[in-house]
Amino acid sequence: MDKLPGFGRGIDEVLLPTFGAYEDLLKAKEEDIRSVRRETHSYGPNPRHVLDVYFPDTLPATPKTLLVFLHGGGFYAGARVNEAYAGGLIFTNIGRYFTSKFGVTVIVPDYRLLAHGAKYPSGGEDIEFVLDWVKESLASREGYESINIVLLGNSAGGVHVTTFLLDPAFEAAREKLITQKSEGAGVQLRGVICLGTPFHWGDANDETLRTYLGEEKVFENSPVGKIQSVIKQGAASQLPKVKVLIMVSELDPQLLFDTAEEFKQIWQDGDIEIQMLEGHNHISPQLGLGTGIEREEAWGVQVAEFLSSCTAN
Repeated sequence: MDKLPGFGRGIDEVLLPTFGAYEDLLKAKEEDIRSVRRETHSYGPNPRHVLDVYFPDTLPATPKTLLVFLHGGGFYAGARVNEAYAGGLIFTNIGRYFTSKFGVTVIVPDYRLLAHGAKYPSGGEDIEFVLDWVKESLASREGYESINIVLLGNSAGGVHVTTFLLDPAFEAAREKLITQKSEGAGVQLRGVICLGTPFHWGDANDETLRTYLGEEKVFENSPVGKIQSVIKQGAASQLPKVKVLIMVSELDPQLLFDTAEEFKQIWQDGDIEIQMLEGHNHISPQLGLGTGIEREEAWGVQVAEFLSSCTAN
């Protein structure tokens, strides 16, 4: 972590140096990271619709907390397992960390990227497919009759989380998950976390953004654009009643701080908290989990505290 300030703040400039700085730290913990119990399943109609489920060694009492992690990658890159880096320990390290430290079940899905024909709102659609799989498959297992879900989206994954949370196309799916009884059998969405998420892109209007979000719709389909649209239509009372945690790294680009504050100010009635990840940059949080280094993993404790606050009756 001490090396990170020297890498800069821009996402492209910190990417490769940050991966390089963490590779040996992760490999040193390879045996422990790989010890987690993992199952792989298809969850939808596209070949890209594959997810990994990571299980705690000992299941806690019902209801179970389920963390669904959506990786980043700018809409064109990323996978649930990065085979080209650290022997494929990413993102198994996230599964191992939360299952072993906090008894939380973790799902890490692949979702459609631009190469697979992704176009807004496909990220939200893929989240809905994942949640349908949870209801139809995971919830049918003994001990998982009652599940409290928290979505954690990193960067572009966070944009997809807000798509599911805010776009009217997913209102019916959200309603079923949010109004489910908090006690007894059932699957309920209890909270969302946006890690290093751009809530809009300022003046940026590059080809990647236009291809995914739509020509002339880059701002309209951004998280800020969506929340503004809901409020403008007089439908603020219909916004989902879930807890929202926005996490911004200390060395993230300034735009991420500014747009997070803007999003919170616009959604005035939302249960939104913004936390800073000390010492981290845009890439390092997901690489730091599983290293066994307290400073690197401190943000994981922040996530666990948020999970507890979401599931407290």
